[in-house]
Amino acid sequence: MLIKKSLVALGMLLFLSQPVMAEMDKEFAPVEKIFDALSAFDHEGMKSAVTPSFVLLEHGEVWDIQKLIDAVKPAEYQRRNFISVISKDVKAEMAVINYWNKAVFKSGDKTTERAWLESVVVVKTENGWLLEQMHSTRIKLEDLPKGLEFIEL
Repeated sequence: MLIKKSLVALGMLLFLSQPVMAEMDKEFAPVEKIFDALSAFDHEGMKSAVTPSFVLLEHGEVWDIQKLIDAVKPAEYQRRNFISVISKDVKAEMAVINYWNKAVFKSGDKTTERAWLESVVVVKTENGWLLEQMHSTRIKLEDLPKGLEFIEL
């Protein structure tokens, strides 16, 4: 009987948590969108994920969306993106999300991995949640904390 009650309680907890998880996905959606666009060399998709005042703090440099677009040139590689969220702080119209980012680049038989420590500020607009700011610091793969669980975007 105790097991049955525990399973019912677990089911209720999972059911009740679904709206919260779905809401968090809304705030994270522009992050997924920009990485999907980066992987597809989709410059219009990149623009549609950010506000007009978007700024990227890229390893000690200040970039706008055009500078990011200029850096993402079509190439003969495939990029897969992986994220491990550190924290999320959501307010009514704004969210701050901190995460580890790992990308796997494959070109022919060659595979390369890169990693970053990143944070984003996303804001709620009439067009949904968009990236206002992104901060990205490249790190060595061996410097990633042990035991991280990445999910593929």
